[in-house]
Amino acid sequence: IRAAATDLNLTLGLALISFFAIQYFGVAEQGLGYFQKFVNLHALGNLKKKPMGLIDFAVGLFEIISEFSKVISLAFRLFGNIFAGQLLLFIMAFLVATLLPGVFYGLEIIVGAIQALVFAVLTLVFSAQAMEGHHGGDEEHEH
Repeated sequence: IRAAATDLNLTLGLALISFFAIQYFGVAEQGLGYFQKFVNLHALGNLKKKPMGLIDFAVGLFEIISEFSKVISLAFRLFGNIFAGQLLLFIMAFLVATLLPGVFYGLEIIVGAIQALVFAVLTLVFSAQAMEGHHGGDEEHEH
């Protein structure tokens, strides 16, 4: 019997759910202006006044790559850690069939809980980043 997270399909599914939730929260908070961080056409419109707009547009394209790398990062981090722990449990149970594997089962429960926490915290951080404005230094803040 294997742990469910040792199948890449489950971890990829969880990462995709997280990805779509992040996009939903970003659009819900900022409206359709949320997509301005990916395709910054406004920066291209002012190229004569502000030549750095081309760099701002290129950064938006890198943001697209960054969003898809979040899915890969979340999925493979969870999959790799749980798969390695499961493999450790199988090997230890095969080599030493007495009390020693029980210690590793306890450690794997702790590692599994930590991985769930890391997945949840990363989803929370990515959601918070999606909900904040991407205006840079254009807006004034009161102290």
